[in-house]
Amino acid sequence: MVKPHVGRFFIIKKFIDFCFDQDRSKQLQDGVTKIIINSQVSTEGQSEDLKALAKLMNNKPVKLNKHFDYAQRRIKEINEDPETREKIMLYETRMLEREQAAGKAGYEQGKVDSAKIILENQLNNGRTLEQATEFVRNLKLISDKELEKVVAMYK
Repeated sequence: MVKPHVGRFFIIKKFIDFCFDQDRSKQLQDGVTKIIINSQVSTEGQSEDLKALAKLMNNKPVKLNKHFDYAQRRIKEINEDPETREKIMLYETRMLEREQAAGKAGYEQGKVDSAKIILENQLNNGRTLEQATEFVRNLKLISDKELEKVVAMYK
């Protein structure tokens, strides 16, 4: 969970390029405004709509207005329709698979980037390209094939 201002809890957190807690490590670079709703925190001091939304998110019945009535009716229809539920589950499974694949690709790219930095640091510290290459190879961060691609940039 992303923490908002120290010592305060909000039901809604709005991100526009960075989190309101000013932690720049959570910076978002996609230019999209993100609204994150935490339905598990206290709704004290929140509007009736937000309180109702939090209840709805926690599978509790809500009686507020026609919009919440419609949402609850649609949720019930979806839950009672096996075909629609299956489509949603398939969609969520595919999203998770994409997320995991992207994470793995990012992890692998991170290892290549680390190898580049280490190689460059070795060169900056007076090592020859061969010595720096051997140093990185012994770390076993990346395959020899990937290492050769990195080394080719310095030749």
